[in-house]
Amino acid sequence: MAVEGARHITVVGHLNPDADALGTGLGLWWIFKEMGKRADALYLSHPLPQTLTFLPGFGKIKRRLHPKTDLIVAVDCGSFDRLGIERPEGVTVLNIDHHRSNEGYGDINLVEPDYACAAEVAFRLAAFAGWEVPRPSAVAFYTALVSDTGFFGFEGVNGRVFDFARRLVTLGADPATVARMLRENQPLSKLRLLPMVLETLTLYLGGRAAGLDLTRAMFRRTGATVADAEDFVNYARSLATVEVGFLIREEEDGSLKVSLRAKERADVSRIAVAFGGGGHRRAAGFTVRGMEREAVLKTLLPMIEEEIAK
Repeated sequence: MAVEGARHITVVGHLNPDADALGTGLGLWWIFKEMGKRADALYLSHPLPQTLTFLPGFGKIKRRLHPKTDLIVAVDCGSFDRLGIERPEGVTVLNIDHHRSNEGYGDINLVEPDYACAAEVAFRLAAFAGWEVPRPSAVAFYTALVSDTGFFGFEGVNGRVFDFARRLVTLGADPATVARMLRENQPLSKLRLLPMVLETLTLYLGGRAAGLDLTRAMFRRTGATVADAEDFVNYARSLATVEVGFLIREEEDGSLKVSLRAKERADVSRIAVAFGGGGHRRAAGFTVRGMEREAVLKTLLPMIEEEIAK
């Protein structure tokens, strides 16, 4: 296997990493260290989410690719360009993911769309290969799992998912500690940003869709980061009449990042793919350049309406 033969492994997660990207990456990093491998965990976004600083190994995260890397393990990332690094010539890429829209960019691709999170794919690989999963890896994987399943409240949670959680707890993950750190470890900047975003809440399509806006000015006023706003789109979806919620965020380069969330009927991944993005049936996103917000809405809303009507 590529891992056993590698001399220096670098685990890489996508830009603006969430708990699954960080938890999966750090979980694998601990496994590789336990195997005696030289290994790095690489994430190029800065700053990284404050709520995830408790993850074991967080302080060891690198900012550049080690020149002796001969295996890149990409986690929770649908396309190589979202890792933020150049693809080194002659370096093997192992792609571990659970997004249906994954482009299969790896030399080896382990993509399981039916799995709850990328951490589950990584854990199943470790179990199949017979690698020891130390306690720090269990904590990181459990964090990824509960975050990506909304604390076991999202579609797709089944008996296999709870069995995965049980195995992680057996290996040393503490559910109460992880829950407290994810829910009660928020930066002040996030709480200052949230009411500004909620003030922009707008209903569309007779209340079946709701949108939020997040501008660069809001970030500047509050000192908040992109990581602080990771879950804001869920407030739009949470309204009683809403089937699809979305958030349009201004990026520093002038592009617009659109996050989409659906409840039961709509497949928002189809919408995201049409715009060059991707994701899951109920959670997806895309980025557009050279388009104003109103132009995006003019195209987006009919697509949402079509999905809701199916």
